[in-house]
Amino acid sequence: LDSVCFGDKQEEDAITSEILDALSFEDDKVTMELREREKAANLVFTLLDVLKHWLEQETERIHKPSKGKSKRVYRPTSPMGGNAWPVDSSIKKIERLLVRIPFSSCAVAASKVGMHARALQYLEMDGRNKATSSFGANMADQSKEVSKFLKSQFLDGIDLQLTQNMLGQLNDFDTMIFVGQKSHKSDMTRILAEDAAEREMYEDWEGSFQAYERLLDSRLGHEDEGDNVPAQKGLLRSLLKLGRLDSVLNQAYGMSMQGQQETTGICNELLPSAVEAAWRLGKWSVLDKLVNEPSGETSFDADARYQLEFGRTLRNLHSGSTADVGTSLTAARDSIMSSLSCAARVSYAQSYPCLVQLHALREVEEFSSSLGKAGEPDQSLGDVVSSNEWRDRLSTTIPDATGCNAIINSRLAISRLMDDPAIEGEMWLEVGKLSRKGRLYQVAERSLAQADVLFSKSLMKEMNSNTNTNLSTLTSESMGKLKLQFAKLKHAIGESTTALKIIEDEIPTKIFQMNDSELQSFFASGTSEGEEVIGRRILQATEWIVCGGLRGTAEIKNRYQTVLKLVPSWERAHFHFAKYLDSRLSEVGSTIASNKVRHEYLIDSIKHYGMALTLGEKHVYQALPRMLAMWLEFTSQSCSPSDVEGVYESQEQVNKMIESFASKIPEHVFYTALPQLISSVVHENEETSKNVALILRNVLARYPGQAMWSCGWLRFSKNEMKKKAGEEMFALASKKLRRTQNGKLMEGVLNTSKNIFTFFIHLAEFVPKKEQNSVKMKVPAFGTKLTNFVPPIQAALTVSPGVLEGSVTDAFPTFVPRMRAFDRELKIMQSKAKPKKVRVFAVPSRMAQRSSLSDVGDRVDEDIGEMHFLVKKEAKGDLRKDSRVQDLNNVINRLFSSRGSTGPNRRQRLRLQLRTFSVVCLAEDCGILEWVPNTESLRSVISNTFNPQVEATSIHRRGNRLTNFNDADMRNTFLKCQDLYFKKGNLSLATKKFHELILQNYRPVMYWWFVKNFSSPHAWFEARSNFAMSTAVWSAVGHIIGLGDRHSENILIDTTCGECVHVDFDCIFDKGLLLPRPEVIPFRLTPNMVDALGPSGVDGMYTGALIEAMSTLRKNKDTLLSVLEPFLKDPVINLKSSKSSEKYKDSAKDSIAKIEGRLNGVYNLKNPNKKNVKRQDRDGYSNNEDDHANSTQLSVEGQVQKMIMEATSHENLVQVYIGWMPWI
Repeated sequence: LDSVCFGDKQEEDAITSEILDALSFEDDKVTMELREREKAANLVFTLLDVLKHWLEQETERIHKPSKGKSKRVYRPTSPMGGNAWPVDSSIKKIERLLVRIPFSSCAVAASKVGMHARALQYLEMDGRNKATSSFGANMADQSKEVSKFLKSQFLDGIDLQLTQNMLGQLNDFDTMIFVGQKSHKSDMTRILAEDAAEREMYEDWEGSFQAYERLLDSRLGHEDEGDNVPAQKGLLRSLLKLGRLDSVLNQAYGMSMQGQQETTGICNELLPSAVEAAWRLGKWSVLDKLVNEPSGETSFDADARYQLEFGRTLRNLHSGSTADVGTSLTAARDSIMSSLSCAARVSYAQSYPCLVQLHALREVEEFSSSLGKAGEPDQSLGDVVSSNEWRDRLSTTIPDATGCNAIINSRLAISRLMDDPAIEGEMWLEVGKLSRKGRLYQVAERSLAQADVLFSKSLMKEMNSNTNTNLSTLTSESMGKLKLQFAKLKHAIGESTTALKIIEDEIPTKIFQMNDSELQSFFASGTSEGEEVIGRRILQATEWIVCGGLRGTAEIKNRYQTVLKLVPSWERAHFHFAKYLDSRLSEVGSTIASNKVRHEYLIDSIKHYGMALTLGEKHVYQALPRMLAMWLEFTSQSCSPSDVEGVYESQEQVNKMIESFASKIPEHVFYTALPQLISSVVHENEETSKNVALILRNVLARYPGQAMWSCGWLRFSKNEMKKKAGEEMFALASKKLRRTQNGKLMEGVLNTSKNIFTFFIHLAEFVPKKEQNSVKMKVPAFGTKLTNFVPPIQAALTVSPGVLEGSVTDAFPTFVPRMRAFDRELKIMQSKAKPKKVRVFAVPSRMAQRSSLSDVGDRVDEDIGEMHFLVKKEAKGDLRKDSRVQDLNNVINRLFSSRGSTGPNRRQRLRLQLRTFSVVCLAEDCGILEWVPNTESLRSVISNTFNPQVEATSIHRRGNRLTNFNDADMRNTFLKCQDLYFKKGNLSLATKKFHELILQNYRPVMYWWFVKNFSSPHAWFEARSNFAMSTAVWSAVGHIIGLGDRHSENILIDTTCGECVHVDFDCIFDKGLLLPRPEVIPFRLTPNMVDALGPSGVDGMYTGALIEAMSTLRKNKDTLLSVLEPFLKDPVINLKSSKSSEKYKDSAKDSIAKIEGRLNGVYNLKNPNKKNVKRQDRDGYSNNEDDHANSTQLSVEGQVQKMIMEATSHENLVQVYIGWMPWI
């Protein structure tokens, strides 16, 4: 540093040369180990980071405008103090040094040592630097350059192949494909090589195999055939993944013989693939020869060494050399740890394959240790595989795109080693099942065929031995499962008739005419398979028949009833029968009250939904909301005098059924639908009201700590009937608790909960003095210790997913801390509503009952942290909307988490989720919101960001210029653009001026916030990925439910991880279209948000995540509509606008219809300005204004492209409210 700042040109040249030499590994005369290269490169990168950080900070310190009115005096900083360091000249010299270190050289060096995120960051900076320089050098063609800048296309002039490789290594495949499309090359060999590598990274193994074949064919006859080795290795990898193991060996021998007349073995480069193929095939003599061949193992990479040592391990097991097994296992482990040490520094995803390999080694080691002295296992292989440890290990690992992983492959090898075809067949059956679910149908077909051969072999073996009839029965059951999987595979590939025939042929036709006693005799005879096996076949066939419309209603009902006779306690059968009957309701009549057949279907549907919920909890979010909605709607309907008796009788029957289910369905299941039940606590039907109160009372008594936060607002409702119902509910729940063991404590919590609600309501209603930032509050005595209350936070009030899946017994998490005492300082937020921020000291839940805990509002030693809440009173809105939207978001998160993670669609592995938080209503207009920590608003993030590649004095450098709403010139210019449309009817001119005067002069800077806020390149990439995925998910959900008012203060960014968080959900169901300036876009996707997504803009990870999110939501349409439908009867949803209620009054039912349309692929967001403003121009009046386009059902990809086009359309952005700030 001293030489750079105070040295001459010669010293600067020497330092530059030394840095470049350290980054250029290939020019080193002395060969360096990978770890040494990594250390050298990391040292240089750290040095460059420090210099760059100091340079940027000092530049900002000098040139950033002062916020105050007085002129800012610049005082240079120097670590040496005084004037020892000439800052201005040091800035120039350091800047000159950094310019001489090309980003491209840094990117190449980082890629060679496995620093993929850093390499990608350097490549992106190189592209942006070139684009910025080009912009400055071509001011005459400003329109073109700014347009390029705004679109975030910074790929010109950088190494696109290296960029693709880095994106592939970082699992950003959507952006990788986009970059590949931008690459234009004439070298066919290079094109084929890139195509093969791209397909391999995307796990398209069939495609990569074909690409490598074409590549090798294109290189036939070339003199430099040694360059074929990478392609040969790639081809063998593809064949291994596809399970074509014999082809691997044949190809390996053939490739090794090319150009070598006397070679009979396999060359070292191809040996690891051949070894893996040999042990997976169980060709032990070939394996023995291969593992003894290599002579140059020191040149092998870690993965190659692992394959050799793993092959030796299995060879030693086969030969009975148990003493050598430990040695080869240790060597294999060392090889994995070498790879793991590098991968662990990148990400868990990079480390995952190594961890699976370690588990595979562990299982081989366990199996080896179970072998006796004679080489025979102490227990059967079936017992080992079915042990809890082995079963849990497989259930927690993720198979790759072919349905396999290292654990499955090693188990298959062990089963061949022990000559156990039954176990091997079961494994192949599982692989086939996983491959089918992953839509790898060729792999699935081969796997199932392999299982068929093995099961047949097992049956023959058992028949010859004639010693174990139980094993024969098990194999027969496996054959039945195999046929079912074959049928499902045929159905998946479109051969529905064949699939149905395979199953129907295995079902005794007379079974549908048997009564209960005949069925019992039929199965008691032992001439048929078990009831469950037959029942599963019938149900699967019936579902396909329903989908194809192949039978009449009577026959389908008989089939479902037969299944329930065979397996009466099968949850899935009840659910699908109920769902079928439910679907028939819309076909048998339009009015419930005048149709007896409809009554029958409705009653039976409710009955079977309820039965499904009593037997299991897999379909809770589909069955429970729908069952409750049908019950509440049906019992609220009136009828004509002639139908009174029949309707009331049916309503009474339904109410009796629900009363029965109230005691049979677990309380934690009803808890998931509390908002739906609470909205009907006052009902037109008296018996229905009693049943609602009964269910709520049961839930409140069973889980008082959690349910009180959902039910408590009823006691403070402005509706006297609801208030009375709430008081009665709490009184009866307390009485019920009094009769239970250890219920006295929770009875006290319920009885005193009104005090804590009153306390929070008083805080919400408190009106502080003007300019008051905080006050001291007096915390009253609540009647019971604060630690007895469950805190109103998301983690504590959400039912544990495991309890619905049956894997845990506690309905709610037990680890959540408890509140100990309120901090007496109450912070006043400075927004219009003046919400208050409350701080609560927290202690571990295990300490909650300690009598020695202090309840004084000061920090004590036992505290483990703090909880923060926002208490607010709404002037016009209703926080119950926010609460209901959070409930919906929690259901959506469950849908995302339940997606499959296998198959060729790598988007299924994207981490999609919505950040949710607790919203507890205290009354209709008051509530508590869980504080979302470490967040800043989108506007604040942009305001605090600057672009270091722009001149320090440029107006385009800093983001605070974009967000300064006090800039009268900016405001007036935007309003003039709008006037061109709203007053003169010229949308084309308004859009053009918006682009020229606003977007060109206020360029995005948000990309740099991620670079500056996350100093580690890996953290930078992870944060940007989190932002892209969370923004995409919110875009999808926001569009589906019509979420509006998405101004820059209602979108938050988590500064610790980059995740996007939305707040304020008052404007839902397209209410934004009723605003004075309608919000005519489906979601916010403004220039800065696009800029933050990286060089591909919306065309990379964001679009991929949005497609996956929309696909998931559309596939689960029924579930979402079941959850949303309760809005129909809930007065919370008020779609009226005070200024335009007569013209735009929509019912909740119409809103549900719009949502259903969007879930079917229809873009039905209609712009009201088209009717209100008469356009004078016709340019650009295209099919996006055609009403017919609003009724077209689009594919998921087509719908996503339409949504993005509308969200980023300058025509739409120029129409929104100025306070929305569409330019940032």
